[in-house]
Amino acid sequence: MDERQAKVVARALGGETWQSGGDMWMVLFRRSDGKVVGLTGEVVCLYADEELLQTGKPEESILLT
Repeated sequence: MDERQAKVVARALGGETWQSGGDMWMVLFRRSDGKVVGLTGEVVCLYADEELLQTGKPEESILLT
């Protein structure tokens, strides 16, 4: 998703935008247990923590397209 799409989705769902590099934008949701959910136009990923989000290694993922 692009920046505009990410901002609209984040505003609608209460997340925050994050650019993961190369003009790829995500919407992030930080859970109370420290895990992070990342949403792109193609996939939803669950990361154990912020560090694993940075390395791109999700615990689980669901392909949307």
